[in-house]
Amino acid sequence: MTEPLPLDKDPYALAHRYREYMTEHPRRFLEYCNPYYERLLANQPDPAADATDDHSRAIPYAKVHYECFYEIRDIRRIITLLPPLGKENDG
Repeated sequence: MTEPLPLDKDPYALAHRYREYMTEHPRRFLEYCNPYYERLLANQPDPAADATDDHSRAIPYAKVHYECFYEIRDIRRIITLLPPLGKENDG
């Protein structure tokens, strides 16, 4: 895997590294986190490795395809793009 770009050079940093960005650039007084970026699946914490629910399967896909800006509401759409459970290693 390649080394990620520095936050200031990555045009998609907020799409998939929002929490890291907010740690590096803390909010000022009366500033709030952006709920849109918090709802992006690519900004969600990594699920457990053995998790098989739809939400847990959609997050890794969204992290790979962060430029698509998938939100939590897009989980059903992502699941239709993924192979059925148990078929990932068939080929």
